[in-house]
Amino acid sequence: DKDQGQKLSRSEMGALESQLGGCWTLPAGLEGSENFVVVVRFNLDGSGKLDGRPAVETSSGNRQFDESAVRAVQKCDVTGLQVPAGKQDIWADVRVTFDPREMLGL
Repeated sequence: DKDQGQKLSRSEMGALESQLGGCWTLPAGLEGSENFVVVVRFNLDGSGKLDGRPAVETSSGNRQFDESAVRAVQKCDVTGLQVPAGKQDIWADVRVTFDPREMLGL
């Protein structure tokens, strides 16, 4: 019973953002980085492993900042992201907004 309108719950998205925040390091010495926001799009397989390379969907306008968010996804992928089972169709195409104020508490 696949529900085409199925989405990640707020708590599932929060858990994913929390994991990614733990893997994210802002570029050293980047002025005003707390004001940047980037949207990264990536695909996961059913086990939570990255399928392909993460891509910047909406740039912050700063290449260093954007690349730091992409690296966070890749770094978390080393151990695998903890994702709930049964939602593989959703995990196949994920977009995460990397906002340091929300994910890192800046």
